[in-house]
Amino acid sequence: MKKLLRLLIIVVLSISMVATFSLAGCKGTEEEATTEEETTEEEATVEEETTEEEAGSEAEQYEVAVCFPGTVEFFSVERKGLDSAAEDYNIKPIYSDAEWDAGKQLSQVEDFVARGVDMILLCAADNEALIPAIKACNDAGIPLITFTNPVGEDPEGKYEGLISYIGTNEVKVGNLLGEMAEQLLGDEEGKIVLIEGNPGTPPQRMRRQGFEEIMATHPNWEIVYSQAIEGWTKEGALTMMEDFLQTGQDFNFISTQYVNLTVGAAQALDEAGIDDVFLTGIEFNKEIAPLVESGRVDITSYYSVEDTGYKTMEIAAKYLMGESVPQFVEVVHEIVTKDNVGDYEPEI
Repeated sequence: MKKLLRLLIIVVLSISMVATFSLAGCKGTEEEATTEEETTEEEATVEEETTEEEAGSEAEQYEVAVCFPGTVEFFSVERKGLDSAAEDYNIKPIYSDAEWDAGKQLSQVEDFVARGVDMILLCAADNEALIPAIKACNDAGIPLITFTNPVGEDPEGKYEGLISYIGTNEVKVGNLLGEMAEQLLGDEEGKIVLIEGNPGTPPQRMRRQGFEEIMATHPNWEIVYSQAIEGWTKEGALTMMEDFLQTGQDFNFISTQYVNLTVGAAQALDEAGIDDVFLTGIEFNKEIAPLVESGRVDITSYYSVEDTGYKTMEIAAKYLMGESVPQFVEVVHEIVTKDNVGDYEPEI
């Protein structure tokens, strides 16, 4: 009887253990299934969120209008930098060319305002005539940045309603031209021919102002002839110098406001067989490099035009993304002479 009772207890315990293990196994299977379902749902949610973010990123491409004053190779090189930065920062640039007509450029700005672009980058055809562009942009809530050619009279391009100016201090550039004359003329009398850029443009006006500031400290200097050249062209400077040389007027120094003008003046001097006149200018290209190397051009300057374009679009992108940007991003010229011309690679 006792043996039968022990056997019965063993059987009952065995059945209980089997039942317990079975329930545990079922519970584990249910938990695993639940975990797998939750993981699948989470992955699906992440994929949906990623897709939405990518779509949002594509939708966030900004449309930026770039207003050039006219056509010279300088702006073609600057555009390379603008395009490069636009690609890096997912910006769609739209370009316009005012053909050196300030009224046309103002109309182009107004057209871009009506189009509702996200920002306008303005290289002014005339620093005074384009002042109304600021109000047009401000009234529409469209941020405006100037580059290379500023708006207004401030050589650092600062003006109420503008976000930033990227470029040179043009009065300082004019000072630099005067300092070149100081270096070459010393205490000698200066009979100077001044070849200026496109009339009414900020560089033409401000570079002359800066040059005259240096001239004021040299009472034995005088400008015997000056002319502003439409379009900043080499051909215009060549024709102007040919006409001037026909007058037989005495001179010993030529100062030009741009590299094309320097090259045109050098050609006129060479054709006339004149080699005892100082010649200086601003900026650097493939044509002027050998002229500096040979000593035909005494001094010029260099800065990276492409880098300036890149920096301009980069500043625009940063502002549109909510970052603070400086009011003035200065581009500084470096002096180029026969001694260091080999250190510089022409971009134009």
